[in-house]
Amino acid sequence: MTSDTWLVNKLDPDVVFRAALYKEGATLDIDGVHCEIDVICPDNIIAYLATRALTDASPEVKAAGATLLSQAYRRETLRHRDEAVYRFAKQVFGDVERLHYESRHADEARELMARELRRCVVCRIDAFTLFERFIRCVEISGDGYMFAIRRDGGAIHVFADSLTSALDEINRRLLAQYRVAVDADLETFETLAKIHTKIFC
Repeated sequence: MTSDTWLVNKLDPDVVFRAALYKEGATLDIDGVHCEIDVICPDNIIAYLATRALTDASPEVKAAGATLLSQAYRRETLRHRDEAVYRFAKQVFGDVERLHYESRHADEARELMARELRRCVVCRIDAFTLFERFIRCVEISGDGYMFAIRRDGGAIHVFADSLTSALDEINRRLLAQYRVAVDADLETFETLAKIHTKIFC
C-alpha cells in the first residue's frame, strides 16, 4: 500500500507508466515542488509489478497489458533476464495473447500498472528546494545536528553526527515519507544547513 503523503501519487498515471516502462523522463511541479521524475527500480522489478497489477484484470485488459509490455521489450527500454518474472508473466498472460481488446482496455491496463509502478518512481529535487519546502530548521544537538523535516501535524527528526552523514539519512526519510530524493553536492547542502542552523528549533 502506498503512502498518502507520496508526491508521486499525484502524478498522471501515464507519466508514471511512461517513466517506468519507456524510461521517459519528465520535469514538472507536484504541489509546487519542482522535480525531475526518476525510476529507482531495476527492470525485472518493473516487469514484475506491471504484471502483478493485471493479475485480477479482465482478459481484455490483460491482453492490452501484455501488448504494452511487449512494446517496452521491443523498444529495449525494458530489459532483464529474470526467468522467474518471465514464468510469472506467462502464468498471467498465457491465455490472452491473441484476444481482441479496445483502447479503453489499454487505458485501464496503463492505469492499473501505474498504481503499482508508483513504488518505483521518485521526485528528485535540488538542495534549495529541500530547505525551502521540507526542512523546518536545523539545530545544533550535542556533538551533531538535528534536522526537523516538515510533516502534517509535526515533524520528522533526523539526528546526525556530521553534515556529511546527514544527507543520506534525510534522503532515506524523505523517500519513505514523500517519495522525494535530494540530488545535491555536499558543499551546497552543508552551506545551506549552516545558514538554517539555530540553537533551538
